[in-house]
Amino acid sequence: MKAFHRKTVVFVAFLTLIAALAACAPAAAPTPVPTKAPAAAATQAPAPAPTKAAEVAKPTAAAPTAVPATPTPKPATVKVGSLSAMADAGMWIAMERGYFKEQGITVQLEIFRGANELVPPLSTGQLDTIASPVSPGLLAAADRGVDLKFVATKAQSIPKWETSWILLRKDLFDSGQVKTAADLKGMKLAIPSPGSLGEQAFHLALEQAGLTVKDADVNVLAVGEMAAAFANKAIAAAFSYEPFNARSVQEGFAVKWIPSSQFFGGRAEANSLVFGTSLLKDLDLGRRFMIANLKGMRDYNKAFGAGVGRAETINILIKYSSVKDPKLYDVMEMSYLDPNGTPDKKSMDAQYKWMVQTGLYTGKKTLDDLMDLSILDYAIQKLGRQ
Repeated sequence: MKAFHRKTVVFVAFLTLIAALAACAPAAAPTPVPTKAPAAAATQAPAPAPTKAAEVAKPTAAAPTAVPATPTPKPATVKVGSLSAMADAGMWIAMERGYFKEQGITVQLEIFRGANELVPPLSTGQLDTIASPVSPGLLAAADRGVDLKFVATKAQSIPKWETSWILLRKDLFDSGQVKTAADLKGMKLAIPSPGSLGEQAFHLALEQAGLTVKDADVNVLAVGEMAAAFANKAIAAAFSYEPFNARSVQEGFAVKWIPSSQFFGGRAEANSLVFGTSLLKDLDLGRRFMIANLKGMRDYNKAFGAGVGRAETINILIKYSSVKDPKLYDVMEMSYLDPNGTPDKKSMDAQYKWMVQTGLYTGKKTLDDLMDLSILDYAIQKLGRQ
């Protein structure tokens, strides 16, 4: 009995010890119930327990402001009549640098030999746009009811950017045989086409010297043939433009004598951007074309005005223009492409009035009837004025 009692006492003591140790252990944490916001978010409203719907939906307060996607421009092809002249340089740059692609436009170039060849296909809708000076053919087409407008400049001739000149045969210049336009009396002169800026330049030069064109022998000659004509002494002077100026001068056949800008107060509108009916009726497409073309013109001016990207730009011009020799770009005077596309209305007015006075144009359309700068204004608004 004593032994049994001792065992019982020991067992009871053991149970007492276990109970004491259990009392000293920390109590188990209960499952938390979210009844208020945590201290770090004390300034926010209490968040309710998440529901199934709340788990799926994103909180609108945390979402960024939605920006509407820019609509993809409707794809379109624009057919452009080109003479592969530097007046189209801005357009070529825009083609190569993807500016037309940004606007959803594919440019389809159609190459022609002369400016007069551009008017009929523009009149019939086979072309959507061309680069052209004010010309009797273009004015006559408008007078017949063809829907066309001068919408921007393409290329101009200004000091240090003189792309068109009256060239004088070098031996006549060196000998002093011809010093002024009055000395051209009875001599053979060459112009690229009738009613052109070249013919007007000779008219004005001779008139200022007290002569008329009847006092000289004026002939139509392709600019590409003028260097040979100078070399053979077949002509005394010619109205020419780059790159043919550079070739005649570099080969020692002629000298630059009178710049075309001199006849128009220091600036001559050599070529303008002309839209036909398709681009005038599809206003959105016309605007998109203008934006891309203007961006290319600005790149051109950066290249030849400030030297930014000049080598790359020359490679583009070599690809599309008739000037394939990169050395010529160091001696040519480049056309001026106004960065805002603004045509020189003063010289255009002078060209128009001369055509009326000489009977080259007898229609009723005025130059104001044929100009629409609203599409250009839209492009400048989008790109900013420079």
